[in-house]
Amino acid sequence: MMHRSVILLALCMTALAAVTVSGGGFDRAIETVMPRVVKLYGLGAGLQEGYGSGVLVSRDGLVLTVYALLIDARRLRAVTSDGTEHEVNVVHRDPKRQLALLKLMPAGSSTEEQPAREPGVYPYFDLSHESHLRPGDWVLAAGNPFKVAAGAEPMSVVHGVFSARTRLDARRRLKDYPYLGEVLVVDAITSNPGAPGGALVNLEGELVGMVGRQVVSNLTHTHFNHAVPRDVLHRYFLEATVVDAVNTDASPPEAERSLTSTETTASPIDPGIRLSRFGYRRVLPFVERVIPGSPADRAGVRKNDLILSVNGRNVSDTAGYDTGVKELSPGEPIDLVIRRNRNVLTIRVETSNP
Repeated sequence: MMHRSVILLALCMTALAAVTVSGGGFDRAIETVMPRVVKLYGLGAGLQEGYGSGVLVSRDGLVLTVYALLIDARRLRAVTSDGTEHEVNVVHRDPKRQLALLKLMPAGSSTEEQPAREPGVYPYFDLSHESHLRPGDWVLAAGNPFKVAAGAEPMSVVHGVFSARTRLDARRRLKDYPYLGEVLVVDAITSNPGAPGGALVNLEGELVGMVGRQVVSNLTHTHFNHAVPRDVLHRYFLEATVVDAVNTDASPPEAERSLTSTETTASPIDPGIRLSRFGYRRVLPFVERVIPGSPADRAGVRKNDLILSVNGRNVSDTAGYDTGVKELSPGEPIDLVIRRNRNVLTIRVETSNP
C-alpha cells in the first residue's frame, strides 16, 4: 500500500510540473507555502507514526497541527524550511476537534554553517485573513509524507481540486478516529503518513485549510482526502491562545469539561478492561484482568498488557486511561496501542451501542 501511495504521489508531482495556470502557474503558491510549514518529529508506536507536519500561524513560532500521539513525546522537535531544528512545547490540545497548538522554542547557538534565527520572527499564515475557495478551484497541499524531508529539503507538494465543504462524522465504526466537524474535500492525495498537519493553500498562496488526520473506511479501505477549514482553525487558535503559560495544556472549554474531568460520572462505554490500581502516586496502566466475553476480550486484550495510548491520546497512568475512555461516545471503537512483552501492538476494540 505504501509503495502504491509513493507512486501516486510521484505521478501527482509530475503532473504539477506540467500544469500552467494564468498568473505564473503554481510558483507563487509554492514559494509562499514552503517556509510556513514545519516538519515534526515525536512519539511513534504501533501504527502511529512518529513524524508529521505543522503550519506556522504566528511570527513568534506558534504552530498548528493535528492531534496525534507524536505530540506526547518527551522530546518533541520541529525542523523549519531552512533546516533549523527547534525543541517544541505543547501549548494546547483538543482531542474533540483533533487539533493541537505548539510553540517553537529558540534554536540553539549559531554556527558558521547554521546561523541562529532572529528570535520571534517566522514567516506565518494569518488565520484571520479570509480566503476564497469555490468548487473546482485548484489547491496545493504541502507537508512531509513518508518523512522524505529531514532537514532543509523542501516539503512535498501535491495539487488537486477543491470539491466541496461538508460535515464529517468519523466518530463511529466506519472511520479511524473520533471527529465531528466541517471539512474541505479535495482530490489531492493527502491521506498519507506524515502529511496530516500540512497546509492547504489556493493559487494565491492563501491558507484555506490544514490537512486532516488520515481517515480510512473500515468497510471499503478507501482513503478520504480532506482538510480542516481555515475558519475552524482560526476559532480554535483564538481559544487556545487564551492560555498564558506555554508548555501547559489549557483547561477544556465549558462544553467539554464534563467529558474530560476525572470527577465526571462513569463512561457509557465499558470495554471490559480492569487496570491494576495499586501503587504509589503514579500507577502505570497495566491490565490486571479482562472481563470474559467483553469487547476487549473479543479484540484480544490480555492480562499484563501495558496501555500506551487510547485513540491517539498518550496514556501514562491509570488516570490518563480513565480520561481517554470517558471522552468516547457510545458505540465508538477504541484504538489501543499496547506493549506486550517487547512488542508494540495496535488493537481495535469494537464497542456496541447501549
